[in-house]
Order: sequence, then C-alpha cells, then structure tokens
Amino acid sequence: MSSSDESTDLLPRVLSRIREPIDDSLPFLLAIIKSLVLLVIFLCVVLPFIGGVLGELQFDAWLFVLQRVDPYFLAALGLGLVIGLSVIGASWGIFIAGASIMGSCIRTPRIKSKNLISVIFCEAVAIYGVIMAIVMMTKFSYLDDRTNLNPDTRTEFTMISSGYALLAAGLAVGLGNLACGASVGLVGSACVIADAHDAGLFVKILVVEIFASAIGIFCIIVGIIASTGANFAAGSTS
Repeated sequence: MSSSDESTDLLPRVLSRIREPIDDSLPFLLAIIKSLVLLVIFLCVVLPFIGGVLGELQFDAWLFVLQRVDPYFLAALGLGLVIGLSVIGASWGIFIAGASIMGSCIRTPRIKSKNLISVIFCEAVAIYGVIMAIVMMTKFSYLDDRTNLNPDTRTEFTMISSGYALLAAGLAVGLGNLACGASVGLVGSACVIADAHDAGLFVKILVVEIFASAIGIFCIIVGIIASTGANFAAGSTS
C-alpha cells in the first residue's frame, strides 16, 4: 500500500476524532436545557402548589416567602450568575473550537491562523458578561439603616423589585451567553473541519458563526434594559 493510500485511509479516522468535542457537547447542552426547564417548573408550579395545599389553600404564602428574601442577596446572586455563566459559556466554546483547531492543523497547517477568529468570538462572550456585571454593580446602593425608609415612596417594595430585576438581568445574560458560547464553539469547530477540507467554505460558515455570536449582544441589550429599573436607594429619608 502506497503512502498516499495510507494518508487517504487515515484522514477519515482523524476527522472522526476531531469531531468528538462536538458530539460530546450536544448531550451535555441538552442536559442543561432539561435541568433549567425542570427547575422553572419546580419553582413556578410544584413548589407554589405544595405550599398552597399544605398551608390550607393559602396560595399567597409562596409570594410572602419571595418577598422576605433579602434584595441584596438576589442582586448578588444575579451578579454572580452573569459573570459565572458567561465565563463557562466562553470557556466551553474555546474548548470545543480550540480542540478542533489543534487537531485539524496537524493535517492542514494553513488553517491554524485564520480559524483563531472562532476563539476570539468565544472570548467575546466572557467580555459581554464582564460588561453586564459592571452595569449591574452601578445599581448597588447599600442602606446601612433600613429604619429610615420612607413609607410614602414604598422604598421597601422598590428594594425588593430592584433585587429581582438584577436577578432577572443576570439570569437572562448569563444563560444567553452560555448558549452563545456553546453555539459559537460548535459552529467554529465545524468551520475548522470544513476549512480543512475546502478553503472556499471558510467565509460561508464564518457568516453563520457571526450570527451565532450576535445572540450574546441581544442578551446584553435585554439585560441592560431589565436592570434600568433597579434603584435600591430610592425614597430613603437619610
């Protein structure tokens, strides 16, 4: 068997190993989606129903519990989620795309430079999270003495709504960036494999990757709008 025949037989096996990061990531992504759906169902349906049944049909008990959660804890939780999930999404995408780049450039060294754009797109997802975290930090205003709250301006209600607003913004941007990072990584990995096979396919698949990266921009816009209503110090008499 000639060397050319050996390389021809080796290429499909090499490409199958290159595709392993993609194939392993899809079930994991599906498991994350299922977990989030189950969590939402538990918090919004199962737990209120149990609280209402056990509390002699007092369905407002769950609302009372939500109102008793410290708003600063909710805001801090949203802040942690936005930066944590964004970094997870970025690192996940870099792992998927980077593994394919390193594996493919062994056979086709010409692809290693221009396909780094996929890694840059994944890194931008973490930057989105940092930007949103900075925006959320500007909404914090600590009140050391809550006895000076002005009841006429419903400041206690304002603080609670501010906490949930920042939590919602953190969840929206964090989960959106998690999906964005995975999407960019998967498309970037496919772009690497396609470019190794045919250089003319790089630009065409890059357009798809740009649209995948735009998801993170949409999320951060929604997050900024959601956090604009957060104002912890509104109506204090101090």
